[in-house]
Amino acid sequence: LHRVDRRQRQMCIRDRILIAPDKFKGSLSAQEVCEAIGNGLNKNDSSLEVINHPMADGGDGSIEILSNYLSLKKNHIQTVDPIGRDISTYYFTSSDAAFIEVASASGLVLLSEEEKNPLLTSTLGTGKMIAEAISKGFQNIFLFLGGSATNDAGMGITKALGFQFLDENKKELSPIGKNLAKVKSIQPSPIFDFEKIKITMLCDVNNPMFGTSGAAHVYANQKGATVKQIALLENGLKNFSSILENYSSINVSQLEGGGAAGAVGAGLVALLNAKLENGFLTISDLTGLEKKIESADMVISGEGKLDEQSLQGKVIDGVALLCKKHNKALTLLVGKNELSKKELEQLNPTSVFSILEIAKDEKDAMKNGCLLYTSPSPRD
Repeated sequence: LHRVDRRQRQMCIRDRILIAPDKFKGSLSAQEVCEAIGNGLNKNDSSLEVINHPMADGGDGSIEILSNYLSLKKNHIQTVDPIGRDISTYYFTSSDAAFIEVASASGLVLLSEEEKNPLLTSTLGTGKMIAEAISKGFQNIFLFLGGSATNDAGMGITKALGFQFLDENKKELSPIGKNLAKVKSIQPSPIFDFEKIKITMLCDVNNPMFGTSGAAHVYANQKGATVKQIALLENGLKNFSSILENYSSINVSQLEGGGAAGAVGAGLVALLNAKLENGFLTISDLTGLEKKIESADMVISGEGKLDEQSLQGKVIDGVALLCKKHNKALTLLVGKNELSKKELEQLNPTSVFSILEIAKDEKDAMKNGCLLYTSPSPRD
């Protein structure tokens, strides 16, 4: 970053610089990215006013970002992981709302490679967290959908909230991915009054419930599914979509973002009247990002891999739109850039720098992305 920051300073004579990146997944948190870039800038010019504003877009890690800005209380809870093992985790609350990540109880990071199988995993543990928050009196729930190990369309969550999913013989089904195709009817919850409970789901993807760009075809492979299993999940999602429509009179099959977290988005819209919101826009609003961009002279953003998904409501895309709105120069510092010059035009950055340009290889970039090189060298 030392070389990148020096080169950037040569082209920028502004004084107030806002740093608003996403995390570099698998390498650095958004806060660590801010600190690394800020250290590099201040090393070259200590007179700069550097403002750190780590960001997220509703995916895993978003709740930690919000806790940096809001006065939130951490609530510890005993629940279960995606395959039903007891685990300890936590969620946050404000005076009137609970903030819960699907990934904290139903996340892919909780499983070994051998345990990953979206036919067998469930969001039940996340549902237990929501149930506790509601039982404590919180009727405003923010649910962050990224990073799940599941493809159960929210059956696990809603099972924990009192719903039952029945097969053709009226026998209750376990809320796992492979049973989506067996559901024939839904028994509603007698536990909570969801007309009084507001559930807002924050997501960072636009994928529908099923189809070539749906939950199974796009995400099930990384959750451990084989080609054959993906086909089974796809058929299950189609069946479940039909059952949901019969139950709620809402067609969620092609709902934008409905495929998030293994189609939790679609399931909760139909069953709980939950709302799907763009994660970046919500977090931007809650953290006051736009005002900071408006008062900055220059903005730096970034993420681990800059690719086509970056242009679809992710942090960089959102920051770029705000920079255009307020006529602010935007520089992107990323781990790896896979966008063409034409694709970059959508973001309109003044420049793009990649850590991989100066690292020995991708492993080096992932491990040493935040290092400051203090003297010239072949890698500097």
